[in-house]
Amino acid sequence: MMEEVGSKYHVIPSIFEAYDVWNKQMLKIWEPYIFTLEKTVINQIGDAQIDEIFSVVSSEIGDIIWKKWGDFISRWHLEKEVGLEDEMMDMVKRDVSWACIEKTLNLQGFFHTLLKIYKDGYFPCAWIGDYPAGQAVVL
Repeated sequence: MMEEVGSKYHVIPSIFEAYDVWNKQMLKIWEPYIFTLEKTVINQIGDAQIDEIFSVVSSEIGDIIWKKWGDFISRWHLEKEVGLEDEMMDMVKRDVSWACIEKTLNLQGFFHTLLKIYKDGYFPCAWIGDYPAGQAVVL
């Protein structure tokens, strides 16, 4: 069962589907933005600063996202879909860390868009079409 939330998001109802079906598409879209941003950041603030931002973000939001993940699982009755929690949490930390780096560079790029999706209560897992056109696939 798939649900459309207006034309804003393409919602999928399964953690397993998000990971097994959409992960390759997610990497195809995410990776170019990561590589481009990383290259820019290394030249502007250095590799050590990237590591520091990732470390601080992970430390500061770890407990919060675990709680939100539990709330999300309960709200959508996904208790039987276990085993990918660590991977999902790492993806959230990655996205939020890159969004912080965009903010550091005063950019409103791809990861800023992902923050809006998280704020709407969804987990972005892929993109249909070419960003920024198209539609986010969310869990």
